[in-house]
Amino acid sequence: MSDSINDTSDELDDLVIEPCVEIHEFEEASPRASFNGLLQNAPRANTSVVNALSQQLIYQINLIVPNALVSFDDLDVKLGDAAYPFVPPAAKLGLQNAIKRRGVTLVVNSAYRTLAQQMLLYNAKKKGENPNPVAAPGKSNHQSGLALDIEDRQGWLPFLQGTGWEPLAGDPPHIDYRGQGARDLRKETILAFQKLWNKNHPNEKIGEDGRWGNDTESALNRSPATGFKIAPWDDKPRIVRLSKPLMEGADVRKLQEKLQAAGFTIGVADGVFGAETERAVKEFQQQKGLVVDGLAGAQTLELIA
Repeated sequence: MSDSINDTSDELDDLVIEPCVEIHEFEEASPRASFNGLLQNAPRANTSVVNALSQQLIYQINLIVPNALVSFDDLDVKLGDAAYPFVPPAAKLGLQNAIKRRGVTLVVNSAYRTLAQQMLLYNAKKKGENPNPVAAPGKSNHQSGLALDIEDRQGWLPFLQGTGWEPLAGDPPHIDYRGQGARDLRKETILAFQKLWNKNHPNEKIGEDGRWGNDTESALNRSPATGFKIAPWDDKPRIVRLSKPLMEGADVRKLQEKLQAAGFTIGVADGVFGAETERAVKEFQQQKGLVVDGLAGAQTLELIA
């Protein structure tokens, strides 16, 4: 796949072809939970091992560019284990219209790929563990927020016409959004990490320029796969819910601990929002006369405090 989408900035003009089918097979082998260690030491066969850090990075992007990425997991889609279902609002609308017209489930093997995920693929390439071409972090178009790899692309193309989604020649599963509201987020993808690193390392700051360089690469490799202690949602709490990939973080663990203290059964407060946590949230909401939707938003969190 080309890493070049409507972008002429100096740092993003190199052309790298990443074969999407092979990359997908590599990054989804042997699913694991988030790795409890530094990214540079994480097993590189599956990009879900940096799930917690990836979620922080996605949230930070939306703090830089509000509403830049929205989830489309509420549409009729089936997601791969390492696929983050995030695209711009207009791109989501295009998918929604295509799915409605065809009337079948859209299978998405890869969507937004975080900087941390790309780093794992890049490290594997440098170590000789991945024979496929891999773009440097921040240069793959899967960091643009405008790329999807889907199954049965040929069957979907007639229904995607007029939605802004277009096929990428030579890469059978790949489509890019080029319609209204398209914004290449690769620079913000790097900037989000730089800001998050600096917030957690005030005595070892790196440049916040949205460019990939040695300092940023070194810092990313030394970042915890389970996410930073100071999370981007600490000041502006996120709504935690059952999703795919599963939400992870200290905020989820705190919610679980409060639910346990209130007498609800969860099992282990592991910081992962799974089906058991969703069930406990719904039971709490029902007990308090709230809308029973399993979403731990402001009202639910306030009542359980």
